[in-house]
Amino acid sequence: MELKKRKILFLDRDGTICYDDGAFGSEKFSYKEVIEKTRPLEGVKESLKIAKDKGYLLVVISNQAGIAKGRFDECDTHYSNKLLQEKLGGIIDGFYYCPHHTSGKNNSGVIADNAKRDLIFHCDCRKPEIGMFLQCENDLRNGKLQYIDEELIANKTTYENDRTKIFRKDVEPATVDKENSYMIGDKWLDILAGERYGVNPIFVMSGEGSVEYNHKKDKQKELPTKYEIFNDINEFIKERL
Repeated sequence: MELKKRKILFLDRDGTICYDDGAFGSEKFSYKEVIEKTRPLEGVKESLKIAKDKGYLLVVISNQAGIAKGRFDECDTHYSNKLLQEKLGGIIDGFYYCPHHTSGKNNSGVIADNAKRDLIFHCDCRKPEIGMFLQCENDLRNGKLQYIDEELIANKTTYENDRTKIFRKDVEPATVDKENSYMIGDKWLDILAGERYGVNPIFVMSGEGSVEYNHKKDKQKELPTKYEIFNDINEFIKERL
């Protein structure tokens, strides 16, 4: 039986659908406090509902290098996603994240003593690579989507780099309708990843977007060739979908 095609909004997380309180000066404060303050940007809950009503699956695709750098644990990422999901009324269908980092270095150019060195390498999932998209595509074909792991949160544990243990929830099997799907983010690596995967890249000026845009030649050696720009995800959904 031929699988149904599904339109997907692939969503960067911090700075795109929720406040990025850890974006600047991130070594000067507790990430535990940042996580407790997880909350969606103004209007995002209502905008995402519009997209959902138009038949889109909503899937978060997020780099979480703080795990590799030892700033927070994998269970904290799930807890933060849980807080965000609760404040969005449970509207997100899937949460994918990359716990790796290529160097593990902080803004001062050093690797912290508590960094998780087994997660420091050049992986195929950290954006602008497309591993998270491919994993989502494969999961969806098999009637699954990666989701919040309540057991991981309760036990305050990690997957210990065994990605086969990641919790996935059941969904209707489908394929990705790339022509009518989008990747939305506030960084060039988000947009480049979307272009590489073959969906429509949308750059938003929220979060770090304005800084990224004004320093695009310095921020990213390779830039996407085609993308659209909006002030934020609310404007994109209301004007483009």
